[in-house]
Amino acid sequence: MLYDDFKPIVDLVLNNWTALQLAVEHGMGAPGGEKTAQLMSVYVARYCVENVADVDDVTELLEDLMDEEFETVCHDNSPKEVASLLVFFLTLLKEGRHEELRSRIEQLPKCQKWLSVPIQESVPPQCHGNPDDDTTSSGEDDDDEAVDGEPSSSNQNDAPEPMDEDVEPGWTVVRTRRRK
Repeated sequence: MLYDDFKPIVDLVLNNWTALQLAVEHGMGAPGGEKTAQLMSVYVARYCVENVADVDDVTELLEDLMDEEFETVCHDNSPKEVASLLVFFLTLLKEGRHEELRSRIEQLPKCQKWLSVPIQESVPPQCHGNPDDDTTSSGEDDDDEAVDGEPSSSNQNDAPEPMDEDVEPGWTVVRTRRRK
């Protein structure tokens, strides 16, 4: 079945999508972001296989899913890049060009396959509770926490952190890198 061959490719492409990874890691949207991303992968694979999807359709689907499920808007053109890859790989698969498909997939960057974990066994995202709550630890400044996980009052810094005025609170801006 085409879906069974295409789903691992969708997982691989979405595993490499930085915007999706950031949205899950930073607890954007509802709790359980990793499970939502896994379900998103299933939905995208089914959509592409069951519809005559072009790059614009898949781009719109990815943008809608990121906005609705993760409250994330990508300003870096990455949804179109991801959609282009997915449509290209699906075309190769449908045309039976398996050697070329395998070669192109091997050219993708190697990454941790966090979407391929079965949904029942998936590890919850690092951020728990209210995504707007900044009390979760990022791994830096662990010295500021007491043994029970609560911040110690003696090490708190009362100085306000500088804010970027162009960015709304709770949003992560993803921009393209300039190539030289």
